Amino acid sequence: MNAMPLHVVMGHLVVVTAPLAAVLALGYAWLPQLRAGMRWPLVVIAALNAALAFAAGTTGAELLKDLEGRADAAGQALPAAVRAHTAQADALSLVSLALLLVVLTLVWWLLSPRRRPGPATLVGACLLTVCVLAVGWFTVTTVLEAMRAVWAQHALWSA
Repeated sequence: MNAMPLHVVMGHLVVVTAPLAAVLALGYAWLPQLRAGMRWPLVVIAALNAALAFAAGTTGAELLKDLEGRADAAGQALPAAVRAHTAQADALSLVSLALLLVVLTLVWWLLSPRRRPGPATLVGACLLTVCVLAVGWFTVTTVLEAMRAVWAQHALWSA
């Protein structure tokens, strides 16, 4: 493995699109006067993020299989940080999909730009906010575990 694994590129793209989708979703949820202009950008970025998270998971599984083979051949175990990164990334993929599904449901229903504010729109905004918080949390924890996994493999960075 002399070239940069595709998983690294996919992961970096998710780290860009996940916060962007989250910020757009928060704006859409709590700034009703902007909803008409934000609907399509939010849908597109949330869909792109979910697709990239899936791609990162697929390429990550391939990289994990390769690393496990190399570790087995060397008689070593993978660092725990690699498994922790895998678990956090799986959760990020799920919450990215949840954000997309909630966005697709709400932008044409409870949070439609034509809908008048009321209790239902408040529920929709809160639901979208919960998804945003989950995406934010798992983006950060996935990146932290990715850094730990890389650092655990680098001889000069070991403590």
